[in-house]
Amino acid sequence: MELSLPDLGLVVVVFVLVVLLIAVSEFLRKKLNLGAYTTRRAIHLLAGDAILLLPFFSNVIYPLLLPIGMGLMTGLAFAVRKQSFLTQSMVDETRYSRLHGYGPVFYIISIGVLLIALWSQKPIVMAATMMMAWGDGAASAITPSLKKRHLYPFSDKSFEGSAMMFIFAFLGALLSYSIAVSTGIMFASLGSILVLCTIGALVGTVAEALTLSHVRAFDNFTVPFTCAVALYLVTPLVV
Repeated sequence: MELSLPDLGLVVVVFVLVVLLIAVSEFLRKKLNLGAYTTRRAIHLLAGDAILLLPFFSNVIYPLLLPIGMGLMTGLAFAVRKQSFLTQSMVDETRYSRLHGYGPVFYIISIGVLLIALWSQKPIVMAATMMMAWGDGAASAITPSLKKRHLYPFSDKSFEGSAMMFIFAFLGALLSYSIAVSTGIMFASLGSILVLCTIGALVGTVAEALTLSHVRAFDNFTVPFTCAVALYLVTPLVV
């Protein structure tokens, strides 16, 4: 493989933007006295958007450098200084369980796995990641502020949370497929795209609602992976 300077340049730009997003989130957290949970949601919603640049990479190694780089940087931050701006913004050990606090780390790993497993199916990687980023991110950010919530009998999750999850997962997938079609890495009709978005969002919503108890901390795995599997199986049937 020949070294591609445009690909490397794009990697640097995305990496800098993601780090700036984390730094700004940490600055606002301190300035406005926000909890780590708030900044985590902002990172969850916005950092995943970098996956939308996937059509512009020529080889999987280049976008894969991003989760690898973030993973190494996060690991180094924990090893050297646990109270760094990176760990403070990304880790919240006060909610649910200590393990759940490391959700953003699982987020990074899941993107890397999707890239390796489905590089030949870039639209699926984009859609599954955006369903996780926007769907799960919006559900966690918006739902707690609602005055009335109807909880499921088997957990403290709610119908309203699942509704938010479905809506934003659908929108994230729709944006992903729209970019995939406009950049020429996918050819599909609007009807086919809407079917894929609906199925993916529905599967992701069910996966999020059922990620409970001891596996609750791993929704950044269950949501994108189940969405990706569903889209992989359905795509040949509708496109």
